[in-house]
Amino acid sequence: MKRLETDLHLHLDGSLSLDVIKHLAAETGYDFLGREIKESVSVGDNCESLTDYLKCFDLPGQLLQTEEALELAAKDLTERLEKAGVLYAEIRFAPQLHMQKGLTKEKAVEAVIRGVEKGSGQSPFKAGILLCSMVNGSDRENEETFEIASSYLEKGVAGVDIAGPEGLLPMNHFESLFRIAYEKDVPFTIHAGECGDSENIRKAVSYGAKRIGHGCAAIHSESCMELLKKEKITLEMCVISNLQTKAVASIKEHPLKAFYDRGIRVTYNTDNITVSDTSLEKEAELIKKNMGFTEADLRQMNRYALEAAFLNETEKEKIIAFFDNNNYNE
Repeated sequence: MKRLETDLHLHLDGSLSLDVIKHLAAETGYDFLGREIKESVSVGDNCESLTDYLKCFDLPGQLLQTEEALELAAKDLTERLEKAGVLYAEIRFAPQLHMQKGLTKEKAVEAVIRGVEKGSGQSPFKAGILLCSMVNGSDRENEETFEIASSYLEKGVAGVDIAGPEGLLPMNHFESLFRIAYEKDVPFTIHAGECGDSENIRKAVSYGAKRIGHGCAAIHSESCMELLKKEKITLEMCVISNLQTKAVASIKEHPLKAFYDRGIRVTYNTDNITVSDTSLEKEAELIKKNMGFTEADLRQMNRYALEAAFLNETEKEKIIAFFDNNNYNE
């Protein structure tokens, strides 16, 4: 029986298929100047940092500026996830990055919701949408994104996040933003400890985050790891992306297995399918080969992900029951 997998940490703009990029580029008249499409949107072996990695989002950002483009991208990604046998995914994007041609944030959100709905078939597969505010965005735009998430909650939107170049502003700058989400009962995850320090993770947890995007830096702090375990915080880890951004120096130094062995609720995810040139299967095989994970361990991590999913309890119980009854058993 096929392994049932989840992807809690997946960016829409970093996961466009080459076919969609080619189609949208032709529509907008984008000139690749003789470069291969993949070369324009995937990191090579010479990636030096998170800032370097983020350059691969320039072209997707240019292409995803209409309702039609966003709907197509979301539909295509959802179809690919379902075809790959993914059971549950949360697709995240920042509405404020798609307003260059006059699109409103609300219209951008509605377009992605339509795309996900159209791309989802009749199988048990389910996808939610996370709206990202941006570290380098204006305070007002970030607040508006969270307000929109509240309006569309359980109408396609599952929760919120903050993404972008970690460390550009101190984490406490965003405390009031996440207080809005907490007070409105909007589930949230926070990118923290990817290329920043463990203090960002501690602050994110203090704001009420039940999940952390990446969280690699916790390995440098015994107290931070104890906090994650005690509070049952789920880490959305993305091994290949972490290696590319230099969040972790080498596969042998990646903390995923150390966290797992301590009883911290870790999950493996893709982050950006196209930018990182990865897939859940590729991530799984990499950590089995290099970290000693077994199929039973992978199953446990995927169950952690479902338990941490931003779903209402009825939906969560239903999808976990399906996972338990239809997954492989060693």
